[in-house]
Amino acid sequence: MVIRTGTRSEMIQAVKQRGVTCCIEPAIHVDGIDNLLELSREYEGWIYPAIGNHPTRCIQSPLKDFQRVKDYSRHQRIVAIGETGLDYHYERKKQHRFRQKIWFRWQINLAHQLRLPLILHIRMAHEDAVKILRRNRHKLHGGVCHCFNGGAETAKIYTDELGLCLGIGGSLLLRPEISGPLQQAVIATPLEYLLLETDGPYVKPEKMDGISGKKWMKVRNSSLILPDVAQRIAELKNLTAEEVIRVTEDNTRKLFHIPG
Repeated sequence: MVIRTGTRSEMIQAVKQRGVTCCIEPAIHVDGIDNLLELSREYEGWIYPAIGNHPTRCIQSPLKDFQRVKDYSRHQRIVAIGETGLDYHYERKKQHRFRQKIWFRWQINLAHQLRLPLILHIRMAHEDAVKILRRNRHKLHGGVCHCFNGGAETAKIYTDELGLCLGIGGSLLLRPEISGPLQQAVIATPLEYLLLETDGPYVKPEKMDGISGKKWMKVRNSSLILPDVAQRIAELKNLTAEEVIRVTEDNTRKLFHIPG
């Protein structure tokens, strides 16, 4: 794993030098979409934007944000709708599950209208998310369960049944007692359903030797870890890292309709 400091442009240059050929950048909240689109213009042909309203942000959105997301979704650079989904990791009274589900269903419909894939954020909510996706499976045009951290049985529902991909990132580089179920999911899932991802600045790998706890707390995850993720997948599936990188890049370009 590599740790770097510097400006955003220096970080992007370092990521490119590590072999990352494109980046899908999903929206988190509506007020940040203008900045996201500007970033995609600055790095056109390398950063591709997705438009959506994250489940932990949509619970605070006014009604006008439905129209705002719809307007942004008409942008010609958009490659997906997301992040969208369900997130139940807060205490129950702060989850606002009803609002999350309304936004989730609405964004599934929007993606269907535009024939776009979904970038799904599903945290501690697989049961409810799967119910909604099953009821709307005829509206799905592909997608990825980003930052997937479930086991083999959950992975099979998303891939075999719903035709979705799994985003595999820093969670796979955690110690076995934490990453064990995800390791089994990676072993059981065909490579054609896997994508490499970061979820930066979150979901850091296991702390590196020689780094103090305080210093590690300040470290932000980045796409510099992707070769390490590919290597771990290769070890689990008895493949070469080069094959993992090649196939997962092909999967990404196919899913999001990005030319090679």
